[in-house]
Amino acid sequence: MKDGLENNFKEALNNFEIPYDAKAWESLNKKLSAKKWYQTTQVKWSAAMIIAIGILAYFTLPNSATDTLKESQDKTSKRKTNSSITVSPNQSKSSPSTQKSLVSKGTNPKEIDPVMSTGQIPPVVITELIPHSIPLILDQTDVLGLTDQAIDRQEPTPSYNGRIAIIDFKNRCQGETLQLEADKHHMVIIEYAGEELHFSYHEAISLKLTEPGKVILTANTGPYGQFEEFGSFIVSSAPTLNIHADRILNYEDGLPKMSIQAEASEGHITWHSTNILNTSTGKNVELLAFDKGFAIVEVQATGTNGCTAKEKEMIQIPSDYNLLAVNAFNPQSQDSRNNTFMPFALTIRQTPFRLIVLDPDNGGLVFESTDASNAWDGIDRRDGKLVPSNKAYIWKVVIQHPVQGEKGEYRGTIVRM
Repeated sequence: MKDGLENNFKEALNNFEIPYDAKAWESLNKKLSAKKWYQTTQVKWSAAMIIAIGILAYFTLPNSATDTLKESQDKTSKRKTNSSITVSPNQSKSSPSTQKSLVSKGTNPKEIDPVMSTGQIPPVVITELIPHSIPLILDQTDVLGLTDQAIDRQEPTPSYNGRIAIIDFKNRCQGETLQLEADKHHMVIIEYAGEELHFSYHEAISLKLTEPGKVILTANTGPYGQFEEFGSFIVSSAPTLNIHADRILNYEDGLPKMSIQAEASEGHITWHSTNILNTSTGKNVELLAFDKGFAIVEVQATGTNGCTAKEKEMIQIPSDYNLLAVNAFNPQSQDSRNNTFMPFALTIRQTPFRLIVLDPDNGGLVFESTDASNAWDGIDRRDGKLVPSNKAYIWKVVIQHPVQGEKGEYRGTIVRM
């Protein structure tokens, strides 16, 4: 009885159906299909904002980002072309069971995906959309508004012309100086005497060639900035040369002379001086030193290869030349060299002269001679008497044929003791 009642209730519930009301369904359908004004407007504004953000990102992204998007798109297209099914690395493409599981995955929700059962996450394929409707603008200065603005530009690198300076690569001699003007486009390296000398941009080159050998000039003159040799020359050796002066005046012929010697390894020797030299060639010369002061002497040796060597010497002249005359004499002396007056240089020089002695008080002529052997013995020619002692008298000598660099007139004072 109880079982029969329960069965009746079950059967009544299972067969229960709500009667169809056409008006009720029509009213519900109108409520569901009704659209509100803000829903349509919101969709439009969202779409406009997305398009604006896409345009801004397209023009502001760097070129590398654009290249990355294109590369990703190419990879995506290639992946879609090769296969529409993504297979994990641990799966075999030839396994039919795996393909069957992937295909039936969407039809049976109770079936367990064999890929998920392994605990691995399948790769996700992302399709990237490129707004091809946006035109490609090549000139970015137009976009940024810089077309009419002055843009600072760096000075372009000069075109390669095979050289950096106008230089004569003729062979040079030891002792010369290599000069190159400053160059603002190249660095220069000079290989010389076993060393590398580096000269940077804007640096002028002044190099004393002190050693014989080869000089190689290298600079970044290549078309791609590489260092290349752009010239070389040879430095030839110059003769060795030394100069030596005695620095002592000698009067062997009555003239003030100083002997100077030059020592050279080879070549022809020439001399130059601010004073008179007795010769201009040879290894030995004599300097005529008439006036107190300094004389500059220069000697040059020229080798067979055309190279020269020069040396200079500054020589001090201690006193003026005054015919080696004394300033006092004693007529009563027994020494013949001291009991008369005659400038000593006139006794050994073979030159015509005139000697006169004058009284300083009145300018009267006391003595006169044109012969070196006729010296003044202290007698006044005006009265025939010995002049007073300790009185200074004026003497004067006029040389008729002075040597080169010599003055023609000499003066001094003489006292009778």
